[in-house]
Amino acid sequence: MDMNTKRLTYFDMAKGIGIILVVLGHIEYISEPLRAWISSFHMPLFFIVSGMLIHYKDETSKDLRKTLQKKWHSIIIPYFWFSLLYFLIDILNVILHKIDLHTFLTDQIHSISFYGISVLWFLPALFIAESGFLFFTKKLPRILSICAILFTALLSYFIQIGISRIYTAYETSLLITSLIDFVRVFLRGAIAMSFVCIAYYLFYLLKRNDGFSIKELLLGIVLFGLNIPLSQVNTCVDFHYIILKNVPLFYICALSGSAGLILLCKNIKNIRLLGYFGKNSLIIMSTHVNCYILYAAILIAWQIDTFVTRAKSYVFLFNIMLFTFLFEIVLIELINRFFPFILGKKRTKQAVCREKK
Repeated sequence: MDMNTKRLTYFDMAKGIGIILVVLGHIEYISEPLRAWISSFHMPLFFIVSGMLIHYKDETSKDLRKTLQKKWHSIIIPYFWFSLLYFLIDILNVILHKIDLHTFLTDQIHSISFYGISVLWFLPALFIAESGFLFFTKKLPRILSICAILFTALLSYFIQIGISRIYTAYETSLLITSLIDFVRVFLRGAIAMSFVCIAYYLFYLLKRNDGFSIKELLLGIVLFGLNIPLSQVNTCVDFHYIILKNVPLFYICALSGSAGLILLCKNIKNIRLLGYFGKNSLIIMSTHVNCYILYAAILIAWQIDTFVTRAKSYVFLFNIMLFTFLFEIVLIELINRFFPFILGKKRTKQAVCREKK
């Protein structure tokens, strides 16, 4: 395995573990300590990998406009398509009286404003984070750009605290809450941008050693282990709603958990299934909740529990995860083969040839 493939492989493995934790974190039956641990780093992980990939691909030296166009296609085009899918599902839910018109209207405002319905908040945040980092890095000297990015993240957090009070006072006003949610789109992106920035410069250290390193492996174990008790101190956080609790501790947990996981993935044997989930994490992220895949898996797990009456709770959770990812594999293959435009991609020649045959 050459150096370039190795690097991309361990990034994919880290994202694969990250998306597994995302799905697990959305299961209401998990314990609060487990939820606190997962939430402490699972979303920052994706922004951190993103920052390292920007460094790996040397995007800061490329034309800014063309780079942003590519990111628009790979991030925002999928956002539009999955938002459209959510819109159709919402219409069906209105017809079936599962949601009311107010919820339907709120969802559509969230889609149009880029606030994002449910898990789709992540895509505009990622686009703003990557685009903002590239803009600052291109336009300002290095030290000044770093300071500007970190200051913007800190300012965004304090703005979030202020507007949260306004939101609570006017939560019955759809206009005011929608405007506040629109502001939060950029606040999330700014905080995410700080992780992209930190990861970009951390990669200078990571790329020094291309092969196996016992020092990196041990450091990964230490960092990953450090995250566990610290996450219990800060308790559950939520990047979606910008609930970070103790901010310094939030950053320490996010960076230690993410960096530890990446170092572990870099220095262990390649696990193809994790890489597969990592490469297709966007599909899994966008479909497992609102497309009712996780819900269907829970129903199946409940049915299995009626036959295996002595099964422990972890068996129930295992079955939920198993069936969720089995369904996701089918969906991944369908989208990649027949509907790649959803991901902002063109159909491959191999796919066209298979259809002709």
